[in-house]
Amino acid sequence: MDRQASRSKGGTGLKDRGDSGNGSARPAERSGLGSISFDFPPELLEEIAQRAAELLAARVPAEDHWMTVAEAAEYLRCPISRIYALTSAKRVPHHHDGSRLLFRRSELDTWVMSGGGRRP
Repeated sequence: MDRQASRSKGGTGLKDRGDSGNGSARPAERSGLGSISFDFPPELLEEIAQRAAELLAARVPAEDHWMTVAEAAEYLRCPISRIYALTSAKRVPHHHDGSRLLFRRSELDTWVMSGGGRRP
């Protein structure tokens, strides 16, 4: 079947020859969505993976720093008095540095995701 005959039957006009000869592409599947396969050298794949890791690391806050009561209230977008009430009732994860209350961002995130200040 030539290109002209293939076009008239709804094809692409290209013969289905299978592999293109260089091993880098596979023939299109009959479902109409086709697939392509690429052979990359391992060094290039490592560079791509390293760059992807750098980009993802830039998105995620690297620090899990300590926060004061005011910072925790701002982070959770609630009044400072609510932070004190939750701490007094031992319903929020917190730490003491002498008389100072401290909070870890990761612990507050986990606490919120598990239901937060829901009453028992």
